[in-house]
Amino acid sequence: MVFTLIAKFISVLKGFFKKEHAIVKVNIEQIPMMIEKEFLIKKNALENLSAKKFSEIKYLHSKCTGLIEELKEKELEGKENERLNRAVLTSKHQIEHQLKKLLEKINPTDRGNTLDDARAYSGESYALLINEIVSFRKNIIYTSFYLKEEMKEIGEILQEMINIFIELNKNYAENKDLFDFEKLKENIGSITEKKHSLSKLNEQLATVNTQISEKESLFANQKENILKKKVGKEMVEVKHLEEEMTKLMSEKQDLKTQISALLINVDRPLARFKQLVDSGRWKISKEEKEMLDLFITNPILALKKDPKAEIFKKVLTEIVKAIEEGAVELKDKEKETRLAALSEIINFDFFGKVFWKMNELQKKQIDLNKELSKSAAKTDLEKEERKEKEMDKELFELKEKVSFIERQTLAIKKSIADELTQIKEFTQKVTGKTLIFEEEAL
Repeated sequence: MVFTLIAKFISVLKGFFKKEHAIVKVNIEQIPMMIEKEFLIKKNALENLSAKKFSEIKYLHSKCTGLIEELKEKELEGKENERLNRAVLTSKHQIEHQLKKLLEKINPTDRGNTLDDARAYSGESYALLINEIVSFRKNIIYTSFYLKEEMKEIGEILQEMINIFIELNKNYAENKDLFDFEKLKENIGSITEKKHSLSKLNEQLATVNTQISEKESLFANQKENILKKKVGKEMVEVKHLEEEMTKLMSEKQDLKTQISALLINVDRPLARFKQLVDSGRWKISKEEKEMLDLFITNPILALKKDPKAEIFKKVLTEIVKAIEEGAVELKDKEKETRLAALSEIINFDFFGKVFWKMNELQKKQIDLNKELSKSAAKTDLEKEERKEKEMDKELFELKEKVSFIERQTLAIKKSIADELTQIKEFTQKVTGKTLIFEEEAL
């Protein structure tokens, strides 16, 4: 018991005086030199083993290819069972083709030049051999009935190749750290490239931010310039002319509405009378028919052609006649209402109340357009507003570019941080030292 207590006490002391891992601050470019010696012997041994085994694989592959060609030349000795003869012959042709294709897939020529490629080839070829030979089982069995020795020799070679792949895969798995080290070197190169990319992105960001500052200043000046033009004397006059133009347009619309309201009370008789005329059951002159169609579709245009509505009133008189004679059928109450509306339109002064006013408004509108066309203020303002719009678009695009650069920067920084973590964990495991990377300050 005393000895047990002493042992525990010594263990505690050892733990107390145990050295902490050394903390080392390094640049990641120094990492390969720090740990490469740990892997140099392993790498040489594995490369020598791979080279030796690949020589064996190439020899076996070549030998197996030759045996398959010899198999093609072999004639089957017929047995009494004709059905079996046919089955074996078919299986022979199939296995020849299948084995040839399998050997093409695992052709070792130009493979294994690096340890990474050797490991990939070994893993892929082993899986292909195992999976495909199992799928060939039926053809192998049938062909072996007549060509037992030949198939046995091919099988032994393929088994030798499988054994070599098993040995190689085992060694590659046992030396996983060596492959991780190769990957680590790639990651270090990747980080160096990404740091260079970050530097370029920072330069781009600084350039774009400068462009934004300059553009924002110009944009503010442009807005101020536009504001001054809007309150300038010439633009005030233009605005007054535009208000007058709006007023004229409103008055023209009121006239159109007045005509529409007048005609809406006779729309049904107009439509029915048009049907009478179109069908030939009521005769009117060609001129009257054209005016009837025009008043139905565009009354204002009709009045331009018939200012006093004289032709149209003749048509309306014909409609009254058609209603009274029953050619245009209406109920008694509606008949009375429609005839009163037709009488009102026949007595309406289209020239004085519509045509003349419309002409006056049209003339004023033309005069206003001339006045507006003389002023360069509006054209100038529109030009400056287009310029402002373009500047606003450019500013938006520059800000979008900043966002894009910032997203790229964050993604690269995250990628670097992830790779640094992997490198640190691997290096600390190999060296037993606690590392601080200068790159972690990024």
